[in-house]
Amino acid sequence: MSPTHLDDTNSWQLTASRSSHPSQRITPLLGPGDLLVEIAAGMGRVAVPVELVGRPSRSLSRELVLTTPAYDVWVMHWPAGEAADLHSHDQFVAYHVVSGELVEERVLATRSERDVRPVGSTTLVPPHTMHRLASTAPTTTVHVHAKDSR
Repeated sequence: MSPTHLDDTNSWQLTASRSSHPSQRITPLLGPGDLLVEIAAGMGRVAVPVELVGRPSRSLSRELVLTTPAYDVWVMHWPAGEAADLHSHDQFVAYHVVSGELVEERVLATRSERDVRPVGSTTLVPPHTMHRLASTAPTTTVHVHAKDSR
């Protein structure tokens, strides 16, 4: 492979090639959403930060990096102070924070919960859970977002 060809290769293809797929594990997964947690965390852990963080932006941006019949994986870039609207998903979603920090607020039937999601954390969001994310880092926050596509 020539150096020019390497330069043209999508960096996420290189990242994904360094990852072992969680379906290859001997230990069985325990419950719904566990595969998404493993995928988001695995992709986030094998990524070289410069492959993900080098995209300063003034607004939230998303890049679809992997799609299968069972799940999709996105990389999301959050400028400092950016926040998503309150929303829910019809399916399980997992996200892994690669750089920066996110604050997640979940709105439950009788209360709301607010948790800080630091670098290296992976979080599972069950279907129909109302939540919002916000970047609290002074620089761009990046996370890998895996969602069930069935």
